[in-house]
Amino acid sequence: MSDYNKGLFKSWVPKPVQLLLILIFTTLIMAINPVYTGNISLMVGDLGTLSDWLMMANFASFIGMATSMPVVLRVKMRFRTKEIMTVSLAMTALLSFVIATTDTAEIIVASSFLMGFFKMFMMMEFILPLMFILSPDGKRGKFYAVFYPFSIATGNITGYYLANLSYHTTWQYVHLLTAGICLLMILMVVIFQHNQRFARRMPFSQIDWLSMALFAGTFLFMSYLFSFGKTLNWFDSAGIRISFWGTLVSFTLLVLRQLMLKRSFVSFGIFSKNNVQSGLLMLLFTGVFLGTSSLQNTFTVGILGYDIVTNASLNVMMVPGVILAGVVAFFWFKHERPIKMFIFSGLAAFFLNTVMMYFMMVSELNYESWLLPMILKGYGMSALFIAVWFYTLDQLEIDDMLQAIGLVLVFRSFVATAVFSSFFAWLQYQYQWQSVNNLAVYMDGNTVSVQNALAGYKNIQLNAILAANKRIYGLIAIAAVGMMLYVLQHHFGRLRFTRFRWTRGRFYRAMAHRKVRASKVAKSKAVRHR
Repeated sequence: MSDYNKGLFKSWVPKPVQLLLILIFTTLIMAINPVYTGNISLMVGDLGTLSDWLMMANFASFIGMATSMPVVLRVKMRFRTKEIMTVSLAMTALLSFVIATTDTAEIIVASSFLMGFFKMFMMMEFILPLMFILSPDGKRGKFYAVFYPFSIATGNITGYYLANLSYHTTWQYVHLLTAGICLLMILMVVIFQHNQRFARRMPFSQIDWLSMALFAGTFLFMSYLFSFGKTLNWFDSAGIRISFWGTLVSFTLLVLRQLMLKRSFVSFGIFSKNNVQSGLLMLLFTGVFLGTSSLQNTFTVGILGYDIVTNASLNVMMVPGVILAGVVAFFWFKHERPIKMFIFSGLAAFFLNTVMMYFMMVSELNYESWLLPMILKGYGMSALFIAVWFYTLDQLEIDDMLQAIGLVLVFRSFVATAVFSSFFAWLQYQYQWQSVNNLAVYMDGNTVSVQNALAGYKNIQLNAILAANKRIYGLIAIAAVGMMLYVLQHHFGRLRFTRFRWTRGRFYRAMAHRKVRASKVAKSKAVRHR
């Protein structure tokens, strides 16, 4: 038997059972999260803390995943598959238990970061085999067309059932259940997975741990900045000022550190490539639409009065659109069509969702009215995740991609979303009070008593929220038009103005031919004159 084994399971496990185990492990690993967004309101009420801490914990899990990405391959080369899975699952079970039993927000944030860190090691153990199974010809587009819809749909469906479970029990029970599932998965690892190495053993000596700390520190400072900005009134708070300078100093030291290293921890050289720059800009476009989730939650909970189960069920409505985008993307990449119009279709779906949300800002909205806008949102999210991620990392060497994928991941999942979520929350607050002031103009103290004014205060606030949300959705719809125009004029790696170049060549040839003809005519006239 060979010393190395590219597979995951022991030789006696039948191939169909291996595929089933890969599906089970992948689904469960994707479903494990340190903070489930549908349960945040329950956690806030039970812990007596700010929701900003739990938002920061959610961001911290993505930062942890991005931090581990540059060392994933080296860890896979250093340890056996069974060792990686056993340690990662054991740490995840322990951290889930800590989150379920603690009442300190800072511990939840730290545990979330570590859970995301170990989650990436587990995911990569199954993503690599899935990549070879789904796209044996090496076309990453077909793999993304299956993987991203599967991961988004799994997260939405799991979030709904866990919100339902938390609603009927407690939010702590969900995390204890997560710890139990991790222990059960450890038992499955011991039984089915082999104990051989993936490749030649590589040391840890070439990993720059200081760069890893600076990378994590940069984005953890940034997560505090965007999570607490509105609550602490931005730079009026000493904590916000410290987080801002912490972000700036950590990032500067990280960049300088990479210039000193022979083998850099993260690669900044790829950001000089045109496709990476354009891809990051389009990921920022995606963040604009994903940032509207806070507006939607304010509307559904504050105006319509949905509970956490009903609110989570709206995400399940996205699943048909998510799957549709995956099917379209699979055939799109299979026939190797240009991705311009596919990206345009994702932005167009988000644009239609935004326009519909603009007109849905009423206090007596029917539940069934959510179906079409949520399907459009699901299609737009899935399409942009697939196509923009493919375009951003296209034509990169494997070493550059592994070094840069952490930065791209944290930019897509954290920075772009956090920036616009924070900005929309601040904008919503400003527009809400502006609406209240506008309504107060029509209230005369001589005609409206204090009791009547106080009785109508709730309606005034609700109408102010609706007016603020409607105004923001209108601005996003206008911005979406500009995004679609950008995509239509972008070349996406193909030569533009080829028709102009062909015409210019014909023009020069025609001019030369005209000069020859003019010369011949002049000579004939001269001969005739003689």
